Amino acid sequence: MFTIFPSVHVAAGQVVHLVEDGYVPEPARTDPVGCARAFQDEGAQWLHLVMTEEADGFDVDAAERVVRAVDLKVQMMCRAGIHDDASLQRALDTGCARLNLGRGALEDLAWCAQAIARHGQRLGVSLPVRIRDDGYRVVGLRGADLGGLWNILAALDHAGCSRYVITDVSKEGALKGPNLRLFEDVCAHTPAAVLAAGGITTLSDLKAVADLRHQGVEGALIGRALYAGTFSLPEALAAITVPARTAQAATASPGERSSLPGVGGP
Repeated sequence: MFTIFPSVHVAAGQVVHLVEDGYVPEPARTDPVGCARAFQDEGAQWLHLVMTEEADGFDVDAAERVVRAVDLKVQMMCRAGIHDDASLQRALDTGCARLNLGRGALEDLAWCAQAIARHGQRLGVSLPVRIRDDGYRVVGLRGADLGGLWNILAALDHAGCSRYVITDVSKEGALKGPNLRLFEDVCAHTPAAVLAAGGITTLSDLKAVADLRHQGVEGALIGRALYAGTFSLPEALAAITVPARTAQAATASPGERSSLPGVGGP
């Protein structure tokens, strides 16, 4: 199973696009609720909602408006404002199906581990990654260096984290293609599900990410490409859909394949 998550990023009640450690406004489709409903109408099953402000706190009302405006399952992430049990509960009370802990929460890794242990699969973690000469580094608020990716990943795995959103921050919002090597490396280091984010620009990019599903990539977050019109959500959904007969042929033995209608026979 591979899931596409169209993304809505919100700042000051408007749609924005994340670009490395900041964000830029979306010039045309500015209403978060309108974008969420449009993605629902186009066939989305999940929505990725990001509250992008880095101030101490996030706009609960704005988040609730989006979550409650659609029948989709909403996966939410707050860059900041979730740092203790009370703020975590406020985020969960928006009605989101899943919540990913973001940059602000990662400043207290011990608390993140405790929260994950308590809430199980409803919580995941977003890990923004910067690539330096000394390896992969996790990025915090205002671009702060939080430490090596593998040490942080190991601590979160030990706490039982079941899902990570992995982003190469240099690819975020750049429309220059994803970092497939990063996704592969993370999959090799964790048994948890990986959701790939950052840089998916074309249907070929999306298919390349979907080809990593057998390594542990279970979905892709797509933002700016959908707004820029490089491809549509229906096109993306069609691109990663494997016809039943093709999927059956891929898992069948050679003898079984020859007996499938239209597969391996005359």
